[in-house]
Amino acid sequence: MSIDLRWSTDLVTFFDPPYWGLPADLPYDDWEREVDKDPRRFFDRMLDEAAQIGLAGIELAPAPGGWVNVLNAYGTAAAFKRELDRRNLRMSSSYVLPVLLKAALDAPDPRARADAERALDEDTARHAAFLREVGCPTLVTSTIPRAPFSDVEGVEASAAAFDAPVDEHLMGAVAEQLNRIGRVATAEGLHVAVHTDAYSLASRTDDIDLLMSLTDPAGVKLCIDAGHIALDGGDPLAVIQRHVGRAPVLHWKDCASHLPPHTLSGPPMTRHDVMIRYFRVMGPEGVVDWAKWTQILRDQDWRGWGVAEIDMSPDPQRQIREGIDYFNRTLAAD
Repeated sequence: MSIDLRWSTDLVTFFDPPYWGLPADLPYDDWEREVDKDPRRFFDRMLDEAAQIGLAGIELAPAPGGWVNVLNAYGTAAAFKRELDRRNLRMSSSYVLPVLLKAALDAPDPRARADAERALDEDTARHAAFLREVGCPTLVTSTIPRAPFSDVEGVEASAAAFDAPVDEHLMGAVAEQLNRIGRVATAEGLHVAVHTDAYSLASRTDDIDLLMSLTDPAGVKLCIDAGHIALDGGDPLAVIQRHVGRAPVLHWKDCASHLPPHTLSGPPMTRHDVMIRYFRVMGPEGVVDWAKWTQILRDQDWRGWGVAEIDMSPDPQRQIREGIDYFNRTLAAD
C-alpha cells in the first residue's frame, strides 16, 4: 500500500542569510528587518522556488516568513491565494511561535491571565480567519520547554530538571490553553496542531500521551517532527505509532544524534544555532529509521502533508530535493 502523501516545505528552509546575498553572521533581528523592508521580494522568490521543485504546498514559518508578513507583502489573504494558485501551490500549514501562549501561562494574577488569554484568542482568530480564506486547515504552534534553559552562554542548565517527570498541573494548564484556542480555530473550520519541539512539553512520548489525553481531538492535533523528537533523545516511531491519527502534518526531518537539552545555553537564537547544526534532511545519514516510519504510516493508512524542511539551508532546493528523492527511491515502493 502506498502512502497518500503531498509534499510541502516550511519557509524556514529559505532563511539562510547568504542565500539572499547577506552576511553569514547577520543577527536574526537584522535578518527580520531586511525582509520587512520588502517582504514581497522574499516571498515571491520562496514561492517560485517551491513551485520549481515541484512541491504541492508550503508551510508558513515564524517571522519573517509568517502570515503577518504575507499580508504585508500581498495586502490580503485573497491576493496571497492567487499567488499560490498561479504556482499550483497550496498551504499545508502555518506555524506561529507560542509567545502569547507562554504569556498566558506566566501571567502573575487572574486579571493579567484574562488579558493574556484575550490577546492569544484574538491573535488565533485573526490567524485562523486568514487561513480559512487561503484554504489551509492547520494552524501549527508549540508548547513550552520542559525546564528552564541557562541564559548564560557556556553555563549548563539542570539535566535533572529536564529529565524529571512533567508537572501535571503545568501540563493541565497548557492543555486548557490549547483546548481554548482549538475552539477558536474550529469556529473557522480549522484545527490547531502542536509541533513536537525538542525539549518541550510535546516531544517525549509519555508527555505527548498525556497532552493528547487532556486535549480535544476535534480542535487539537499534532504536527509530528521526527528530527525534533530524535534530537531530544525520544522515539519518533513510538509517537507516530500512537498518535499519527491526530497528525494531519508530519515533518520529515532527521538529526545526527541526540543533543542533551541542559548543554544548550545562551539566548534563544544562540541555542537555536547550535540545534540546527544537528538537523539533517531525511535520508540514510541520520538516526531516524525511515523504513519503519513509512511502514507504520502504511499500516495506519495515514493521509496528509509531508513537510520536507531543514532550518536555514544554504541550498534549499537541493536539500529539499534530496529528501524527497530519498523517499521516492527508497521508501515509496509498496
